[in-house]
Amino acid sequence: MNLNRFHKERSVLAPANVFLILGLLIGGLYCVFIPYGAGFDEEQHLVRIYDISGFEFVPNIQNFITLEEFFDLSYQRRLSQFPAFDMYSRESLLRKLSRQQDSYHYGFKMRSFYTPVVYLPQAIAARILWRFFDFPILPSVMIQRFIGLLVYLAGSYVAIRLIPFGKWVLMALALSPMALFQAATLNADGFTNAVSFAFIACVLHVYADQREKTSSQWILVLVGCSLMLGFAKPGTIILLLLLLILSKDRFPSKKNWRTVLVLGATLAIIINAGWIAIVLPNSVLSEGQTLSVSHQLRLIFASPVDFFVIYLQGIFLSLLPYFKDWVAAYGYWAGVVPVPVYWFYVLSLQSALLAEPQRNTIPANVCVFMIGLFLLSSAVIMGMYLALVYIPGDVSPLGRQGRYFIPFTPLLLIALTGFISVRENWQRILQWGTIGSVLIVIGYYSFGMFTTYYTYCNYPAYAGNKCILPIYKNLDKENAFDVRINNELPLSQTFSSHCNEMESVQVLVKSIPQNKAGTLRFSLLDEENQIIASRSLKTSEISAGDYLTLLLETRRGLKGATYEIRLESLDLMAPEGIGVAVSLGVFYDGTLLVSGRERHGSLIIHYVCARP
Repeated sequence: MNLNRFHKERSVLAPANVFLILGLLIGGLYCVFIPYGAGFDEEQHLVRIYDISGFEFVPNIQNFITLEEFFDLSYQRRLSQFPAFDMYSRESLLRKLSRQQDSYHYGFKMRSFYTPVVYLPQAIAARILWRFFDFPILPSVMIQRFIGLLVYLAGSYVAIRLIPFGKWVLMALALSPMALFQAATLNADGFTNAVSFAFIACVLHVYADQREKTSSQWILVLVGCSLMLGFAKPGTIILLLLLLILSKDRFPSKKNWRTVLVLGATLAIIINAGWIAIVLPNSVLSEGQTLSVSHQLRLIFASPVDFFVIYLQGIFLSLLPYFKDWVAAYGYWAGVVPVPVYWFYVLSLQSALLAEPQRNTIPANVCVFMIGLFLLSSAVIMGMYLALVYIPGDVSPLGRQGRYFIPFTPLLLIALTGFISVRENWQRILQWGTIGSVLIVIGYYSFGMFTTYYTYCNYPAYAGNKCILPIYKNLDKENAFDVRINNELPLSQTFSSHCNEMESVQVLVKSIPQNKAGTLRFSLLDEENQIIASRSLKTSEISAGDYLTLLLETRRGLKGATYEIRLESLDLMAPEGIGVAVSLGVFYDGTLLVSGRERHGSLIIHYVCARP
């Protein structure tokens, strides 16, 4: 291959073309193999798409009604994590919308309240597939995902082609695992990221243009990009400040074309703010709702110092979690992202920065402005999110939602492009290094995705750690029931093992009696009702909130075999006893027996397997 053509846009290995090839290949696979509902709030976005396809553009204007299939098929609705292969069974894959009155959910409050433009391409597909042809649900979701992916790829491809420098950096940013995950699932982030990249690239293209005056056509393009920001997610509109780097002397008519651009930016702000004003009264942010803006503002103004302290903690103490969440996560933070993803992604960004020819002609003060705008945008987004979820003294929201920073990150890294120069032959090596690092990142991320959605054990088990099952997804331990084991009330729980070698079993203790005298017998039995392991624990040795652990002297296990946990006591007198945690949800295969009678629910347990 002739490396002299490496920089040319028509070369297959030009940054824009590399992005398009990898984006189509990897993103297309993600559209199919990420289980429906695994994306952040994906079921909410799908319902919104379905409503727009029926010309219901404003959400929550009446008591919300939606089809139950959108929730029944959602991977996130599962109580525990188990392989999603069943979503590709004939029954699931061919399931259609019933549209019967008894298949509707009532009282559902839509959380997806972004402008209809965000969902328009997918809504057109939904109207054709569902309202005209009654196409099955999951294949339709995959098609809609792919359409959303194409929107993201188109916007990002144009951005990489347009941007005068930082092409390799923007390519690496646009191929980040988190950006691809969002582009390949149903949400508003793919559209927002695409128009943000395109806007930044368009402004920098006009700024770096060597011609004396900017053509009227490019000003109209800027106006169009500005309007697209107005239709994107709230907060992204702050990117319009980047227009300030354009000198008034560059406009063909100081009076008219500057006015056109200002009017376009103003209209974008009106669209963004106006839509929020329209949907806010009926949204989850309205008075009386869980995320009420007025309620949150009252909390903040009642304790502004506490809010400010938590906000600063979010900035200075949660930078690493925000970074990791910005680079890579799986929907709802399921599973574990392999650590090499982060190391190789940093390496890809470093290679991309050094791989750029030294063509950055932006003055230092403009670069400082871009970095400052990135910091301001990130601070605003972080503040908006924290304000919505703020609870006095609670720092748990910190370090999450790093994907919200994706639209602004090009400002930071492109401002740093070209200041460190290496020889041309090294640039070519680093360009290959950027591509290689991105491929390694995608490879590790995809393997972690496979272990998360298509195996019982998460990635750490395949990296040498223990596999602890079941993996609960929607478990509320705090409100679990307290079933007290005593001389009159034994308890047993069966479960099916999904590992070949089991090392121990665990049971969550909810409470202990005031009288510390007495013992609890903890046993594990096999399918032949033979005791595999057993131990007696004194009440004084047991602590509420901890797990009781029963170690197996020799590893036992047969995948799919059924085992029984038995808890009993002969000397703990009723009505007191050792309380074990029982949830009403059925999280795994098995039967719960309390005093010999079958009960609905599940004992909160874990069983520990050797690594796969």
